[in-house]
Amino acid sequence: MKYQMMKRGRRKVLKATIGWFCSYTPTELFEAAGCAAYGIREDSGKAHEDVYLGDSICSYVRSCMGGALGGSYDFLDGVVVAHSCECMRRLYDGWLFKQNDIKPECIHLLDVPRVCNEKSIAFFSQSLRHLKDKIELRYGKITDDALRASIVRHNRTRALLSRLFELRKRDNPPVTGVEALKIIQRSTTEPRDEFNRDLESLLASWESDSRASNSARPRVMVYGGIGNPRLHEAVEDAGGIVVFEDACTGVRHFYGMADTEGDPIHALAARYLSKPPCPRMLGEHANRGLSDAVQIIKDYRIQGIVYYAVKFCTNLQMGMLQYKEMIGGHAPVKMIEGEISGEVNEREIASFIKKIGRRSAA
Repeated sequence: MKYQMMKRGRRKVLKATIGWFCSYTPTELFEAAGCAAYGIREDSGKAHEDVYLGDSICSYVRSCMGGALGGSYDFLDGVVVAHSCECMRRLYDGWLFKQNDIKPECIHLLDVPRVCNEKSIAFFSQSLRHLKDKIELRYGKITDDALRASIVRHNRTRALLSRLFELRKRDNPPVTGVEALKIIQRSTTEPRDEFNRDLESLLASWESDSRASNSARPRVMVYGGIGNPRLHEAVEDAGGIVVFEDACTGVRHFYGMADTEGDPIHALAARYLSKPPCPRMLGEHANRGLSDAVQIIKDYRIQGIVYYAVKFCTNLQMGMLQYKEMIGGHAPVKMIEGEISGEVNEREIASFIKKIGRRSAA
């Protein structure tokens, strides 16, 4: 019902609705073409429908494939898959294989480099030009002026979400982690101008507010990928408060502005490759992500970190030990493995929150 209502509401003024999966996808291109961008960032509830990709695929990709086969995304006109990992590439393979049974067209597989330097930005610029060509074939010309205007709107969203995260630095954060996560999710699905207006209003209220009830709660950072909303609930039910997400559904989604001068395609390539790195990234940029985490711990006064690895996410699982070795000396790290929805290990989380609470009180 939610999807059908959205479809009816958007069709009046927009050419199409294009779905995306990965935060390395420049949705500015979609909106510059007069289309809506819709982030597929939650469990479709139909992972069981996927009988094609195999068992060694993460629950996020199986949810996306099952949702496509089960009709969850029929309100979309097309999707763009970013080759951010091998599971996502398999999603592209499966979507093409079953395209006749799936309503949204798979428009493009976006090739995303794993390093950030001048050569990779030039390469990614060419990848974005190929994506732009595919969009233009279907939905009309994308002018540089339209793309710059789209960048300005996206930058406004980024600035507002950055203000939200600044509020979470407070001793008494006026917003909980559960509330912040819902806002970030809204930013991936709602019409941009409407979302920006709503968040502006919320921030004006919160910036003059302080909740004493949040002041004594252990401050937690969540590190991971697409994540599981139940994780935030479990942390905060146990008495903690999530004040930062170093995750695809957190700071990696919005941090870093795109340049509004010069070639807009190059500006997008530079912005998306230089944003806070996903565990897929390699080289100096990936190492910077780890050093930035140390500063985040200081700025947000993090007392504990929950490292949440989705099962069969090779990038997150391989990075567990390195992360704990480099970051564990600055704040306790709890490793949790799970899925993108459903129950999490509440007992382990509650024990961890209790432990860091005692540690900070000592």
